[in-house]
Amino acid sequence: MNRTVQTWLGQIGAGARDAAGGSLDEFVKGVEQKLVSAGEPGGLRGPDLFGLQLVSAVIFPLTATLILRQIPMFDFLFEGPKQILVYLGLIAFGFQFPMINIKERIEKRHKEIALQLPDALDLLTISVEAGLDFITALRRVVEKQRAGAFREEMERLFRQMELGRTRREALREMANRVQLPDLSVVVSALIQADKLGASIGPILRVQSDMARTRRGQRAEKAAQEAPVKMLAPLIVCIFPAVFIMIFAPIFIQMIQNYTR
Repeated sequence: MNRTVQTWLGQIGAGARDAAGGSLDEFVKGVEQKLVSAGEPGGLRGPDLFGLQLVSAVIFPLTATLILRQIPMFDFLFEGPKQILVYLGLIAFGFQFPMINIKERIEKRHKEIALQLPDALDLLTISVEAGLDFITALRRVVEKQRAGAFREEMERLFRQMELGRTRREALREMANRVQLPDLSVVVSALIQADKLGASIGPILRVQSDMARTRRGQRAEKAAQEAPVKMLAPLIVCIFPAVFIMIFAPIFIQMIQNYTR
């Protein structure tokens, strides 16, 4: 996003938040948390995205209304009291529209991290049991990971520890930043082990097995949902073509017999 546009949106969002007298502070913080979970795309901050939502809530209804009014079949939407509901619906959709892409990014990052987590834990377990300390083993695991969301989070974890954060604080902040249940469970187990002074190797092995089990369960669930998701394309795309192939010759024959 252009820096000038981003600054302008940030000013709009911050101005609206300040004008609300603090009642929107929690909402803007929630928006910022979603941006962090999405990997902070484009360097956006909470006020920037909030400003974009406000602008979209104004522009989208105006644009949609201009387009729909050019189509006669939609004239009934703008007749009588129901047009107020239509406008409110368009405003609500316009306000939520920028969040659609953010939620898609969050879901994509969660899937990527959840997919790589079991293998990373396996490698980390082997490295720790081979005699490496946790930080060195974790650094070696990160070096083996391909570029992506998981590696970005691990590199950010190292940077925070290099800046003076304790391991517990850096791990806890990573879990709060990503907001992925699988990762939060692993982080909680590591923090508890660190507090109690327990050996990390067995805990990592247990967490690795649990993460792999959860990944398998998600794969089974996706496989079970596949037939249901295939129904819509079949009904819309395949079945009409099949019906035409089967019944078209019959109808043609009937029409020819009737015209003779």
